Amino acid sequence: VGRLYPQAVYFPIRTLYLTLKIEQRERHKTAENIAAAHLPHQPTTSAAGSKASESASSSSSGSTAEAGPIKATLPMWRCSKIMQMQREIHPTVLSSLEGIVDQMVWFRENWYEEVLRQLRAGLAKCHVVAFHHRAAVADATVTPHTLNFIKKVVSTFGIGIGIKSISTSSVSAAFSSAASESLARRAQATVQDPVFQKMKTQFTADFDFSQPNAMKLQNLIQKLRKWVKILEAKTKVLPKSFLIEEKCRFLSNFSLKTAEVELPGEFLLPKHTHYHVRIARFMPRVEIVQKHNTSARRLYIRGHNGKIYPYLVVNDSGLGDARREERVLQLLRMLNHYLGKQKETSRRFLHFTVPRVVSVSPQMRLVEDNPSSISLLDIYRTECANRGVEYDAPVARYYERLAAVQARGSQASHQVLRDILREVQATMVPKGMLREWAAATFSAPTDYWTFRKMLTLQLSLASFAEYVLHLTRLNPDMMYVHQDSGLLNVSYYKFDVDDITGELDCNRPVPFRLTPNISELLTSIGITGPLTASAIAVARCLVTPNFKIQSILRTILRDEMITGCRKRLEDKSGLPTPGTATENKLMEMDEETVINMVNKAVTVIMNRLNSMASFDGPDSKVATLVTAANSHDNLCRMDPAWHPWL
Repeated sequence: VGRLYPQAVYFPIRTLYLTLKIEQRERHKTAENIAAAHLPHQPTTSAAGSKASESASSSSSGSTAEAGPIKATLPMWRCSKIMQMQREIHPTVLSSLEGIVDQMVWFRENWYEEVLRQLRAGLAKCHVVAFHHRAAVADATVTPHTLNFIKKVVSTFGIGIGIKSISTSSVSAAFSSAASESLARRAQATVQDPVFQKMKTQFTADFDFSQPNAMKLQNLIQKLRKWVKILEAKTKVLPKSFLIEEKCRFLSNFSLKTAEVELPGEFLLPKHTHYHVRIARFMPRVEIVQKHNTSARRLYIRGHNGKIYPYLVVNDSGLGDARREERVLQLLRMLNHYLGKQKETSRRFLHFTVPRVVSVSPQMRLVEDNPSSISLLDIYRTECANRGVEYDAPVARYYERLAAVQARGSQASHQVLRDILREVQATMVPKGMLREWAAATFSAPTDYWTFRKMLTLQLSLASFAEYVLHLTRLNPDMMYVHQDSGLLNVSYYKFDVDDITGELDCNRPVPFRLTPNISELLTSIGITGPLTASAIAVARCLVTPNFKIQSILRTILRDEMITGCRKRLEDKSGLPTPGTATENKLMEMDEETVINMVNKAVTVIMNRLNSMASFDGPDSKVATLVTAANSHDNLCRMDPAWHPWL
């Protein structure tokens, strides 16, 4: 496959190789720390080893020429062999790909944007912990995992690597590639910025956990909200674009004469090679946009067919989650093939909107973008600003009410939760907010009707996928509405797997997202009509025996379960080095378990699929699910960070 389609194979193998390398470096660092703990009589040697390990692990920005005494494992050696073989067969194409990836480092965020992304991630973690400890709001404390995350943000504030390791003499030693050296230079310039120094002092003082009540979870959430708003205000005044020739000379000069390189993600769908679109040139201006909870860079690529294709360069913080999201996208693409084959789904234009996503390194992805798309959370924040309401006020109000009830010595009853939802709808987020936004955006009746109809069909597909495939809950920041078509794409969907048992999690108050604002926009006729009928049509299409959906699910879920099993085994066995007898024995013992887990997950999914496909008269399983998703009794039990009122 790599001989015929070098680009399709090279990027995944390259990303896997670098991911394995980072994981091996972490194991090496952990082993050194354990050895240093057992050898207290050799402080000098262990300190030097720890420092070398720290400098090696900090430079994991995607370069393959990083120094460090790390033994290559068998999987790493295999990946390296495949890449070397491809370079020998296709030297021009692959050297151009490496040149393009190497230039991507100039699309990284600046220090304001990087800290803002980290603080948003920290705030999301705190909201999860707060909802888990909602029975004792005032007494909830910061978990060790969250504490370590915040301390890491403080120690690496704005530069991404430890400040102590930044010195003129250490730049060339710690960073061997040009891309990594540019990151070190950026870090040096950041450290010398007086505004940065002042802000870092304030930030460190705010997140000093030795202060009284600093370990209280609600206090930490308030500080995180404060700093998120400060940094959001800073990023609003930053430049909104830059010219590609100022930083990326290789991309600026790239053309079809340089190499015949296909568009990113062009090989994700099976089609004839004559129809693959190649890169003619990179357009001169790069835009800086706020999407995917970060400041992404929007790159415009002109294809050899004359069309212009926008892509976002997105920095990833997690290694494992990125691959998990790509599995779900791959599954949805395969389901689209069958939805287009049957009459009922094809005539309704029931087709998952799946953007192309290509990982060019463990920390960076290229994501197909639509400049007219906007997330549900951005719509909500805009409408809140127009009404003079703080967008995070409903979440804060939720925990204030719970704390007030608990301060009186009792627990919040179901009626209290219903009252909180009703109060938020009455004073902060009215149920007509989304409908008013749509009416203002689409002033012509025909445009409004067409947008609403297409959005209804797309929401039906998203609801079907979330319920049947046991995907993670649909948060407002994951939903991207295309204002030019009404299409809806969902980012960061993953299989909702229980961390302890490794099985698909079925326990949730609502089956999918059908909140009061969405219901008001779609109207009761749209919900009982097109939305319900479309979900049934999709289910009846996919239960068709000759489509062999079970085989596809087994293939995708096998990778998901193996990843989860390996992670749990490593947590239990203290991170064994890959390739050792210990790990091989553990993995052999676990093969039967993985097969059983995959079969059980497929059975659970198929049961839900079959139940949605069958209906008797006017009553159907889908109608029951819609009622459950729209019920205030269920919505009030959801996490307030999910925004059940939106």
